[in-house]
Amino acid sequence: MELAARHKTHRYIERENLTSVLNNTKWGRLFSELKSIGCYIDFQRKDIEEEYTNLDIWCSDIYNIFAGCEHIEWLNIRALRNQPRGALVKPKIENNIQSLIKAVSNSGVPYCMHGDGVRIYGYLRIGVSPEWVTT
Repeated sequence: MELAARHKTHRYIERENLTSVLNNTKWGRLFSELKSIGCYIDFQRKDIEEEYTNLDIWCSDIYNIFAGCEHIEWLNIRALRNQPRGALVKPKIENNIQSLIKAVSNSGVPYCMHGDGVRIYGYLRIGVSPEWVTT
């Protein structure tokens, strides 16, 4: 990250009184574990300087999601895949949450359950107290 951008990020973190949960090493371990998961996963990401995140949009591009990980406030990850079976039949939903939880646990990164998946925090704001999963 460019020096001026790094200073801007640090000033924002200090001004907002954010608490760091993950460092670059932990993000790297999580990235490695998720790359090798062997099933479909997708992501929602909120960066620290974003006011709003569209919770209807999911992205399955792991390389795009982890770019600039030092800015991630939180990351939702799910392992659900809809498999269409025809126009008149409901799609089959493949749920690989156990594989996802195993990968996250193997990375040693703290996480909490969130909806149909897990949430990983990069930073915590004042008043946010996740219910961490203990392994």
